Amino acid sequence: MISQFNKILNFHPKKKFFAASPIFIKRSVGEKEKHYLFDDEGADQLLTETLCTKLKTAGLEDTSLQILFDRSYPLAKRKKVTYKGIGNITSICPVIIKGKPETIAFAWNVGLGNSTGIGLGSLIESL
Repeated sequence: MISQFNKILNFHPKKKFFAASPIFIKRSVGEKEKHYLFDDEGADQLLTETLCTKLKTAGLEDTSLQILFDRSYPLAKRKKVTYKGIGNITSICPVIIKGKPETIAFAWNVGLGNSTGIGLGSLIESL
């Protein structure tokens, strides 16, 4: 099904997307939770790992997958998003996704980062 969807969208192995909603990356560090932003070292790798986990859950794999924040974008910013009383520090920054076209279509459908189920990490195609 993703392959058929991909033919409609015509994604290429490298695609830039804008954030339609803030992108949230979090990890547990000891007893605390750390939020990573577009300008943090390792944020690209964490974003890639999160999507790899979602791919694996869906029965898919892409060893060529790489997600990068477009740090050259001059309007990239941090944004606090509160959900159920919890403040989450997120990023609003375009991303570049490199990988199989099917993987890129998957990312466009499910979003990037953590808490995509509440609407974070939605993507809009760049022109």
